[in-house]
Amino acid sequence: MLKRLAYLALCACAPLYAAPQIDNQRLQQLANDPFWISLGHYEARKLSGWRSYVSDDKFFLAADGAHHPDAELRATVEALYAPVSLGDKHPQCVYPARTRWLKAQLNLNDLPKVECAEFTQWFTDVAPHSTVMIFPAAYLNSPSSMFGHTLLRIDQADVQSNKTALLSYAINFGAYIEGSDNSILYAWKGLAGGYPGLFALVPYQEKLSEYRSLENRDLWEYRLNLTPEETQRMVEHVWELKQIQFDYFFFDENCSYRLLELLQVARPGLQLTTQFPLTAIPTDTVKAVKEAGLVESIEYRPSRERELLDRAKVLDPEEQQWVLQVSADQTQLQNPTFMALPKARQALIIDAAYRLERYRANGLERDTGRSQRSYELLRAINQNPAPELQVERPELPENGH
Repeated sequence: MLKRLAYLALCACAPLYAAPQIDNQRLQQLANDPFWISLGHYEARKLSGWRSYVSDDKFFLAADGAHHPDAELRATVEALYAPVSLGDKHPQCVYPARTRWLKAQLNLNDLPKVECAEFTQWFTDVAPHSTVMIFPAAYLNSPSSMFGHTLLRIDQADVQSNKTALLSYAINFGAYIEGSDNSILYAWKGLAGGYPGLFALVPYQEKLSEYRSLENRDLWEYRLNLTPEETQRMVEHVWELKQIQFDYFFFDENCSYRLLELLQVARPGLQLTTQFPLTAIPTDTVKAVKEAGLVESIEYRPSRERELLDRAKVLDPEEQQWVLQVSADQTQLQNPTFMALPKARQALIIDAAYRLERYRANGLERDTGRSQRSYELLRAINQNPAPELQVERPELPENGH
């Protein structure tokens, strides 16, 4: 409500451009278009009418926009002609995906020219070109992640050729939790929708570290066949959802369900969310994305824990003891008994010792002694490198129970 009042007050102080009149038939046609329905996160009520999953009034320009896609569409068209003096708060800047679509559908060639500096800089930094769906495996210590999790990675044009995925961004939807609720209250609120859900765009490296290292979760990367235009359209909509709240439920309106909605924005006409009227378990949503023909390739990234175990399983008990000794004290590398081992076995022990040291450091603050130990082990690895670790890919998560 405050957003609408502020907008009206600003408009009253400057001349407005003339918004076109849309006849009711065309208005209803556009309001029922799958793309507009996806932009508003609307679902059809069981009896009649609509309701939006968005629980935040500031997302809507019409007073009844949460329940009337046609009213929201009309209010949006009118708002696009607001004075340019609104700057970055202009509806064209706040709603770039809506603006682009309505401009094309209604031939709005007379829109005021607005400089959207904040959005333009943000979009340039993200540089969206292609999309990868990420599935971190189940993490039983968290009720919200005990069935796994999904997020979307947004790659720049040269990511695959330059292997720079760590510089990409990730779109994540999750519950926003303040305070320190105990586990029982946390689970109850998650089941009953007691937490607001928010979209966030963060560096992918942060999420990768969180899942692979801190929580020791395997990752699967499903590269999608979305075109650059489709990826860009989806990212524009993510800007529209900045700090916009949804209700969050662990078992249906969760991380995976919301990402399916984003994919329907990217490629209008996809019927993904309708497959999950009751629950949206991440593995099932991954399967739905595959069955929709969106996946072009799959890559597996093992967790640090799995890499350590795979490196250690080829070592006999005596060699495993050497791993513990070398990890704790690098002077053991000069021990005559250790040096008497075959160079190939030394290499495996040193590599395992380094992986053990980095595994132990997960989630801990930087420590000078630990950093020095890691450095000494890396020097030893450089002098006697082990063969590249080949972790066997387990069964795809969507094929499991």
